[in-house]
Amino acid sequence: MEIPGQARKCPYCHQFQDRRSTILYHPALHIVAALVPMLVMSVIFANIFDTGEKYEHYRGQIAVADCHIVFGDTKSGSTVAVIGMITNRSQVSWKEVQFHVDFLDAGGKRVDVGEREDYSFRLPAGENTAFKVSFRREFPETNYVKALVHVVGAKDERARW
Repeated sequence: MEIPGQARKCPYCHQFQDRRSTILYHPALHIVAALVPMLVMSVIFANIFDTGEKYEHYRGQIAVADCHIVFGDTKSGSTVAVIGMITNRSQVSWKEVQFHVDFLDAGGKRVDVGEREDYSFRLPAGENTAFKVSFRREFPETNYVKALVHVVGAKDERARW
């Protein structure tokens, strides 16, 4: 049967009439054209929502040193604070640091506990940084003899969220 000259595809057997049309109108090309933008978007979203390094892998490289207890009074009541230094021996800078403090009495018995996440606190890589965490005090000052401070969590400073 005769095929019109301008036809890209045979109206009877549906075969493309030239190599260019075969390539341009092949279903695989359309599938690839649809998948490429999805792949690009997934890479973009992965970078936007990247949470960075996990703190748990670096926990042993963060050490609290040289801390002491300070007492105070505010309009809302008595406070106890721990002031000290943190050493970050890792190559990762941390933000939104979570502190956990165990307060011990003279016999080494735990008398109080405090946990605080400091959203503005930054812990630069490879540096020493001063810190202060403050809590409402519930017991007499004489009960607070020693403070054990631990950094229990943090977020990679490079992470957006």
